[in-house]
Amino acid sequence: MRIPERDTAVFSTSAIDLFASALGAFILLVMLLFPYYRHAGPDDSFDRTHAVMEKRRLASVELQDLKARQDELQSELDQLTESNLASEQQLSSLRKELQNLRMQMAAIPVDITEPIEIEEPEPEALTSGVEFSILGLATEARSFVIVVDMSGSMLQYEDLMIESVLDVLEPLDASNEFAIVGYHGNPQPVLWRFPNDASLVPATRENLELATAFTHSLVRKFVGSTPTHFALQAALEYPADAIILMSDGEPNTPPGFIIGSITELNRIRQTELHTVAIGDYTHNRNLVLFMQTLARLNNGDFVGVSR
Repeated sequence: MRIPERDTAVFSTSAIDLFASALGAFILLVMLLFPYYRHAGPDDSFDRTHAVMEKRRLASVELQDLKARQDELQSELDQLTESNLASEQQLSSLRKELQNLRMQMAAIPVDITEPIEIEEPEPEALTSGVEFSILGLATEARSFVIVVDMSGSMLQYEDLMIESVLDVLEPLDASNEFAIVGYHGNPQPVLWRFPNDASLVPATRENLELATAFTHSLVRKFVGSTPTHFALQAALEYPADAIILMSDGEPNTPPGFIIGSITELNRIRQTELHTVAIGDYTHNRNLVLFMQTLARLNNGDFVGVSR
């Protein structure tokens, strides 16, 4: 008996079509439901991602604010720099103008008489009718400020300086008043005073002994330059009748400027200003002319003291 042939192709194709349709329906459902998947479970990655993005946004805004503030501060700094530069230029111009004025003042001619013959002794008539004579300086003054040059060049004349100061102190008595002012530049002007303040003391025996010891102590401080203008300004602050300046060299400041400045300061008070050239002054014509003119214009006398 012959077994009839079976046709299985129809069943196989139908099964494949069924499976394919089911898979397509599943994929379609997955695609439709995917946007709602984040609500279905505990995963918080979306929230964390959102938080990070928000922080970045805030940081970007803050960075922009800081950048704007930086630009603002830089603009202010540029303006201040320009203003400071202008001020520096103006200050430099004023300094140059001041320097030019000082040079013009120093160049102003001063009525200087020819120096006297140094070798000639002072005529005796100079001391007639006066209270007494100090180092040949005739005066009726009763109070004195002795101004002593303590610059480095005075080291070679230290004994001569001590003798000259003591010669000024010797004729004084209790009816006189005095003070001593030593000066030098080291490099700024420095004053050494007896007494310590800008006052006068009576010339008692005790004060004269203290002044002698003070004079001897000055020689250990000889150093630096010669700020004579500064010292004379300080001496004019004393209530004294006369100032006696002792120096061996030309001052730091131009002599013409010192003569004009001190004479103007002394115009009302009319304090006698005597000058004493110490050491080998005959070899320094400029020093002699300076000290002679300074004394003559301020009611004083000039004298030289050599070795």
